[in-house]
Amino acid sequence: MDDTTKLPQDRLWQPTTAKWLLAVFGATLAYAILRYHIASGVSWSHFPLFIMNKAVSLAATVLVACSYLVGRVLRWHDDDPRKKLVVVKFCGLVGFSFAALHAVASLCVLTPAYFAKYFSADGRLNLEGELGLIVGIVALWALSLPAITTLPMMPKALGSMRWKRSQRMGYVCLSLVVVHVVVLGLRGWLSPRSWPWMLPPISLVAAVAAAVPLLVRRARERSRRNVVAEEAPGRGDV
Repeated sequence: MDDTTKLPQDRLWQPTTAKWLLAVFGATLAYAILRYHIASGVSWSHFPLFIMNKAVSLAATVLVACSYLVGRVLRWHDDDPRKKLVVVKFCGLVGFSFAALHAVASLCVLTPAYFAKYFSADGRLNLEGELGLIVGIVALWALSLPAITTLPMMPKALGSMRWKRSQRMGYVCLSLVVVHVVVLGLRGWLSPRSWPWMLPPISLVAAVAAAVPLLVRRARERSRRNVVAEEAPGRGDV
């Protein structure tokens, strides 16, 4: 008998979630290598931290975004609700862990030698650097709330309403991620002719990934309001 059949159905690490991680992180790492090493000519000596950090940051954003899209837009695993819930939890928790790794790695390379445009002549962070940093910190804090409340005892401890409210903090995180990458990357976005091989910066790709769940949520809320309005008593009465 295959040992995988003995795994608990709600176990986070299983073949399905391993494929999700391999697909997302494999894609983001491949893009980082293509865009920065191959197209831009960044030295491979910067791969272990500088370039890997870019891949991790994009993977974190994509995974968190997927945790709010699976079952809503991404209709995968609809035939197995328990597996779908496992995938949602896995994407959210691994996305949070990748975001934490990104924060630590970014602090390690946050120097004028790597990011001169975020520093003043006196060696201190300028407004762009400080604003981008504080927004990123708050985004990580916002993401920690739904991550912590995925613990099995939390729904009962918080109650249904407060638990659901804490899970929605992921949308706050994604909104802050958009602000974070706009602050840090907007100047580069506005000069597409400078993009190597016309490949957009990872910050722009991350902005799009973070914006998709926000736009989906807005569209769903608008659709829900329209349905309620149409079903309201007296609507259409002469």
